[in-house]
Amino acid sequence: MIQLSMDVLNLGNLFSKNWGVRQWAGETGLAQPIAVNVADGVPTYSFDTNQKSAIQNRFDISSRWRMQFGLRYSF
Repeated sequence: MIQLSMDVLNLGNLFSKNWGVRQWAGETGLAQPIAVNVADGVPTYSFDTNQKSAIQNRFDISSRWRMQFGLRYSF
């Protein structure tokens, strides 16, 4: 007996590029200092005020749709 199979991975991304995008928490998170200035022994920190979220979209291979085919022969 021969068995054929087809699997679609990340089906949502097949229909829309905005669906199925993998999200992850970045390395820094919110409110991480981007610059430290030490004057007179007193540290002064600067923060990125434009950063609104620690979650970032990743557009690597796991965020794309994929299709795989299989063939199995049983005797």
